[in-house]
Amino acid sequence: MNRELLKYCLRRIEEQLGWTSSDLWLNQDFQLLSDKIFEETNVKLSITTLKRVWGKVSYTSEPSISTLNTLAKFIGYDNWSELKNSQGPIAKTENSNTKPEKPILSKTLVRGLLILGASIVIFSVFSITGSTSSKGKINVEQVSFGVHPVTLGLPNSVVFKYDFGSSEVEKCAIQQSWNEKLTFEIDPNGKEATGIYYYPGYFRAKLIADGEILKEQDLHIRTNGWVGTISEDEVPRYLYYNELEINGKIGISSELLKELHTKEVDRAKTLTYHYFDDMSPVKGDNFTFEVRFRNTYKKSNGICQQVSLLVHGKDAIYLTPFSIPGCTSDINLILAGETFSGKKNDLSMFGIEASEWQNFRLEVANQQAQYFLNDQLIMTKNSALNIGDIVGFKLRFEGAGEVDYLQLSNESGIVFEENFDH
Repeated sequence: MNRELLKYCLRRIEEQLGWTSSDLWLNQDFQLLSDKIFEETNVKLSITTLKRVWGKVSYTSEPSISTLNTLAKFIGYDNWSELKNSQGPIAKTENSNTKPEKPILSKTLVRGLLILGASIVIFSVFSITGSTSSKGKINVEQVSFGVHPVTLGLPNSVVFKYDFGSSEVEKCAIQQSWNEKLTFEIDPNGKEATGIYYYPGYFRAKLIADGEILKEQDLHIRTNGWVGTISEDEVPRYLYYNELEINGKIGISSELLKELHTKEVDRAKTLTYHYFDDMSPVKGDNFTFEVRFRNTYKKSNGICQQVSLLVHGKDAIYLTPFSIPGCTSDINLILAGETFSGKKNDLSMFGIEASEWQNFRLEVANQQAQYFLNDQLIMTKNSALNIGDIVGFKLRFEGAGEVDYLQLSNESGIVFEENFDH
């Protein structure tokens, strides 16, 4: 199988979806992708299959031709062969550096364009004859939308309260976060609906009616101090007090660490420490973030020992990745929402001896981000975007890891400091 052609196909799918970087996809994102593919192709690809194709799960076999045909159909081709034939040089060699030829329009895509053209003509005629748009029919000033988490902690159900006033609405929905696929329909005549959040964070829920976003509400799913999770296929495994140890550092118990090392899985699970409790306000364009960490996983299915340190703002994030030096091609840096892939950028400065304690510092000021490792400046990048007020942190480890210090400060001094003494 041509690996470069598969990468091209996956890139086309990601562009078509318009989601965030696939490196940040969670199990629920792969579930949504599975549903979307089924809607378009009438073929169901499992979450496990999709994760294997995207390299999230280690697997020695090649994707089946049925899987490849389905992925090709999803981006407008009749089958994998048509996609391969349309790409010219990229389909002939896996190591070619030749820029792919512009793909020939597939029959499915041509039919779609013809239908779209006809729809535009019909819509234009209909508009000229005096049709009123849905936006014109809805009095936004009469619309109300509120969000109310039912508890503190995880998982957390949220009650959405809405009212369209005297406006007549045919179809409406609530989008739970940035991901438009996390959307569910609601009753136009109802007043309440509920949704569930399995992870903490800062979300922006949207009330949608007849294709228009009418209202948005920020939603802070908080934690009560630090929370630990381990990724699973559907719902994360939440770590309880006998599994999560906070005593001079935050880590997992020796019993759980042994369990993770003896459990037979294709690829190491992701351990994450979350903090989204109350904090004093800190602007996302002027701060210093410091943390001391190490990866404690020592099994071959987590050989890269990846670590991701996330600073979450209300509008975007900073994600700083680390791995052993030989794996830096597979990591991605996110700077105020902008992603820099290790495939296209030199991120070798983030290669570390991950099992040893590392001191990291991120300084953001004057529209610039500076990255320090063990007190040495390793990267400087311009950062014109403001991530908004900082609301929390996520510390991710491939397999397992520990943190013994974290601090957030600004020009006024230390705003948040954690020594994990409790």
